[in-house]
Amino acid sequence: MNGINKTLVVANTITLAIMLFVNYSSSTGLFSSVTVASVSYRYDTLFAPAGYAFAIWGVIFLFCISFVIYQWVLLNNGDRGQYIQRTGWWFVISNIFNTLWIFCWTNNQIGLSVICILGLLISLSVMVVRLRLELDDEPVLTVFFVWWPIVLYLGWMMVATIACIAAWLVSTGWHGGGAGEVLWTMILIGVAALLFVYLVQKRNLREAAGVGIWAFIAIAVKQWNLHQPIAIAAIAASIFVFIVISIHGYRNRDFSLFKKAQKGEWR
Repeated sequence: MNGINKTLVVANTITLAIMLFVNYSSSTGLFSSVTVASVSYRYDTLFAPAGYAFAIWGVIFLFCISFVIYQWVLLNNGDRGQYIQRTGWWFVISNIFNTLWIFCWTNNQIGLSVICILGLLISLSVMVVRLRLELDDEPVLTVFFVWWPIVLYLGWMMVATIACIAAWLVSTGWHGGGAGEVLWTMILIGVAALLFVYLVQKRNLREAAGVGIWAFIAIAVKQWNLHQPIAIAAIAASIFVFIVISIHGYRNRDFSLFKKAQKGEWR
C-alpha cells in the first residue's frame, strides 16, 4: 500500500506543478498574447465578478500546494486516516481538467472548456465525499491541510462553472432570450446562493459558502453602476449566505478550529 500511496503523491505533485505553470503562463502571456483574461473580456457576462475577485486563485493555489506537501508528510509519518488512498487519483484528475480548461479557453474552444470545468467540479465533489470533508471531528492539521484546500477550491469552482457556462451561451449568441440577461443573471445568483446554503446545511462546508460571498460581493461591485438590480441581488445573496453561515457556525462553535487549537488537538 505504501508503494501505491507514493505513486499517488508523486502524481499529485507532478500534475499540480504542471497545472500551476500552465495557469501562470496563460495569465501572464508568457508564450502567447492570448490570455485567460483577454478571452474572458471577449465573452464578458453580467455574472462575471470584478477583476479583483480572481486574486482568490493565489489563495487556492497555495492551499493546493500545502495539500500536496501534507501528503508527503503523511506518506513519511504514516497516513492513519488513509487520506492519500481516499484522495486516490481524483486530485490528479482535477489538475488535468484544470490544465485542459486553460488550453480550451485560450484557444477559443468555449464549449469544450465547459466540459473541462464540469470535470474539475465533479473531481472536487468526489474528493469531498471520499474524504468525508467536514463531517467528522478532525484535528487542526487535517482541517487546514486536507479540508480547506479542497473546500475553498470547490466553492470557487461552483461560481466559475456558472460563469463559464454563461460565457459559452454568450459565445453562441444567446443573451437571455425573452427574459433578458439581467433577469437570468439574478436567477443564477439566486441558484448559486441556494447551492451554497445546501452545502452548509448538508455538508457543513461554511468555507465554500464563504467563497460564494466573496464572489457575490465582487459581482455587486462590478455591476453597481451598470445594472443595479443585479448588484442588489448579489448583495442580498451575500447577506443571506452570511446569515446561514453565522447561525451554523454558532451552533457548531464547540467544533471550531479555534476550539480545537485551544484544546491542543493538532493532529
